[in-house]
Amino acid sequence: MSGELDTKKLKEEIRNVSLRRIKNHACEDSIVLEEANELEGDKSAVGQWLSLIFVASSAVKMSFKAYYYTTDANYFTSKALGLDSVDGVSKDQVDDFIKEFCNLVAGAIKESFELVGTKSLISLPLVTRGQDYVFFEVKETESNPEVLTDIWDLTLNDHTITCRIVFEIWDKEAMNKIDLLAFGAEDEDDGDIDFF
Repeated sequence: MSGELDTKKLKEEIRNVSLRRIKNHACEDSIVLEEANELEGDKSAVGQWLSLIFVASSAVKMSFKAYYYTTDANYFTSKALGLDSVDGVSKDQVDDFIKEFCNLVAGAIKESFELVGTKSLISLPLVTRGQDYVFFEVKETESNPEVLTDIWDLTLNDHTITCRIVFEIWDKEAMNKIDLLAFGAEDEDDGDIDFF
């Protein structure tokens, strides 16, 4: 891809990757993507828990976050486990489910960087309290990089996980080369994940 990065297209592709990955991961095709309002003021109102993962290269640092309440994530996890109710879902299973979802989305982003020769590192996903968002905020200033953000909801029968992505762009030229086609890989093999 040459020229300027199409940020609208980038956001659309990342949203689509998250939707495909959650549908596959939860074994549930009726999950829908919905618009969400940018987080303002009390961000802890978005979720009781926050799962996040980082991808870093010389060109860009990215964080992907999933905000959720236990009752919502239990529902998604129960679908992945093939259960008819959330009664048999443990907190550890929920945490594993959400962390693996974050890992799947960040992995697609990392792959798109590497397809154009931008080597990157990926962190392990983690879960923390929703109000800990303050430790992971990035603000654009004159001395900091350009910041690109997006937020959306993934919803299944009134149960929602709110996703937020933040790119800190340090090398705009390298970022402009990102391969958006990598996000569209339909032959992805997400593998089977067992939760115990």
